[in-house]
Amino acid sequence: MMARQILVATVLALGLLGAALGQPATKVYCVGWLGNTAYNTPDDDRNIAAFRQRLHELGFVEGTNLVIEWRYAEGHNERYADFAAELVRLKADAVVAGSGAAARAVMAASRTLPIVTLAAPDPVRSGLVASLARPGGQLTGLTNLPDDLVPKQLELLKAAVPTVKRVAYLRCSRCFAMSGAGEAETATNFRIHAEAASRLGLVWEALDLNDSADFAGVAARLRSDPPDALLLGANQITFALQREWHALATELRVPIFAAYRGFGATFSYGPEYAGAMRRVADYVARILRGAWPGELPMEQPTLFEFVVNVKAARAIGLEVTPHLRLRADVILD
Repeated sequence: MMARQILVATVLALGLLGAALGQPATKVYCVGWLGNTAYNTPDDDRNIAAFRQRLHELGFVEGTNLVIEWRYAEGHNERYADFAAELVRLKADAVVAGSGAAARAVMAASRTLPIVTLAAPDPVRSGLVASLARPGGQLTGLTNLPDDLVPKQLELLKAAVPTVKRVAYLRCSRCFAMSGAGEAETATNFRIHAEAASRLGLVWEALDLNDSADFAGVAARLRSDPPDALLLGANQITFALQREWHALATELRVPIFAAYRGFGATFSYGPEYAGAMRRVADYVARILRGAWPGELPMEQPTLFEFVVNVKAARAIGLEVTPHLRLRADVILD
């Protein structure tokens, strides 16, 4: 008992000494994460690990001076508003927004809470920022995929599976609208996709999937008249339905083409996400050290990868030819 009293007295004395010497207590920063789904593939885990590791390298360590509040909409965009309000109450120091809709929700909840976006659509056209070089407001980070992503995916799909004739494209019109895109911009974007399919001699079937609850109806339609391939739009609804899409594609025995490797699709083409996650961590660290997002230039993806998943192809009886292996940037056996 006497030893314990001495220990407590010593700790108190050291605490008083530290205060007298003006040593500040370690600040614990709070970062919110507004993501698409809590379900992770192994590659998703690799991407998240890259984000955490980069923050650690920059001096922000979970359990020491950093808390990350993870929130996922799971294909229901309306949840972002509640999550944003919660992060404001928690006095978060910054928020990572995985979609334009998530970023908009944070802006509606607070005009001062810094936002780092991972996948905003064209942020200038949608009114999220004044310019890429000088955003001007509370948001910065990485822009979304370029306008020519879907045409490039179609080109690669046709090269990978020359027999493909009819492609079902699963899009989220509501996701575009919630990110700030107007009707004219959305229509133009979708028209570019259809024209690219036509140039390749493909029959293009665009289907709207605006909420996870819409999946059953869309799946029933696809079962009644199966396409030759599924092209999944890069949006939060698609990402939240990974397992459902894989099960349906296996049932229909058709390939999936997605926007990033972590989806586990037969084919994917899009930015290299582990590197993108490290850049997001760089932005977060600069903001936690006092930088204002509006003064940090936004970046566009520069490194893209065409990924062929041999295991997924084998599951639907699709041959991966030597030519296709040579064309791919990454082969997942």
